[in-house]
Amino acid sequence: MNSIPELSDEFFRIARERYSDDAFWLGEDEAAVRRQFNTENDYFRTGRAWAEAADGCRLAGFFNPEQRIHDEAVAYFGFWENSGDHDSVLNAQRDLFARFERWAAGQGAERIYGPINFNTYGPYRLRLADEQGGMSGPVFAGEPYNPLSYGEQLQALGYDIHYRYYTRINNNLPALAQQMEKPLAQALQQLQGEFVVSRLDGDTWMNNLPELYPLIDRMFRQNFAYSPISEAQFIAACGEPFARKLCPQSSVLVRHKSGAIAGFFLCYPDYSPLQVTGLSVKAADIRFDQHAALLPEPRLALAKTGAIHPDYRQAGLFTLMSMQLTCWAAPHYQRVAAALVREDNPSLRYAHNGEEVRVYGLFTKQLASAAAQEG
Repeated sequence: MNSIPELSDEFFRIARERYSDDAFWLGEDEAAVRRQFNTENDYFRTGRAWAEAADGCRLAGFFNPEQRIHDEAVAYFGFWENSGDHDSVLNAQRDLFARFERWAAGQGAERIYGPINFNTYGPYRLRLADEQGGMSGPVFAGEPYNPLSYGEQLQALGYDIHYRYYTRINNNLPALAQQMEKPLAQALQQLQGEFVVSRLDGDTWMNNLPELYPLIDRMFRQNFAYSPISEAQFIAACGEPFARKLCPQSSVLVRHKSGAIAGFFLCYPDYSPLQVTGLSVKAADIRFDQHAALLPEPRLALAKTGAIHPDYRQAGLFTLMSMQLTCWAAPHYQRVAAALVREDNPSLRYAHNGEEVRVYGLFTKQLASAAAQEG
């Protein structure tokens, strides 16, 4: 059995100290994190982990010998925090990353990517300064949140941005939906008889989990840094707590005439205003049926995850679902965002008139031993 690091109380105290005066921090579910570092997590069937916390900084590392990216063995770092941007902490952090990198090289890794907590089904990426040089406002569920200094600290440690990701927010959803009405009607007419478009709610998602598990693996297996997970891991990540947050008014499901799922586009309300209303609710406990009606206007719809079955990728379904989500969302929201889209993804055209842009980064570093071999 692969060894699993035991997380100390210090590991969690560091994050609490870092964000002690930050009203926008969503907090950390210590029990849920501890469950991940447990023999019951199927990750540890083949994967290995490392974790340390000391002198005001913490870090975890992950290595799966079956995971390769661009024909390189890779390790990930994640759960990274420090208690403040002080010289003593930054010096300790440099030593901490060096110990992690030695561990990763010892596992056989040639390159490191991060932040990634276990795999890309979990939280990953780092939030960077936006185009105005700031990073203000509450964080929506699933969005990276961290001090702006973290990006600079990673670069000082020899890490470079491998990919940037963007959330683009359109602040006039009714106008955008009006633009979509005619092309949507034409697209629906063209696909009539071949595909059936319907709203997607949490119950439908849960009822179709057995079909969705292998299907999502097919849909996403070509994505960068994707690694397959067990059905138990899938249910833990995408089961009931995930489904109950969905917006049933604007999420989209497309079935082929055979009945097979051809695609879906998931939409969520931006629940982050609940953080500043004084309502005490953990992110894991949010439910659409209990909390959506509490959100003040202007409400933001997050177009979060869209996917097409490989057999139907030439049918124009992504454009269709984007337009349908927009039109279904318009009566209920005033703003819409294409959330966490990689810089080279054509779907960045969604909400293309977005007045606000949030920026994120995934970082990488080649390990010295691999660089020496190339030299």
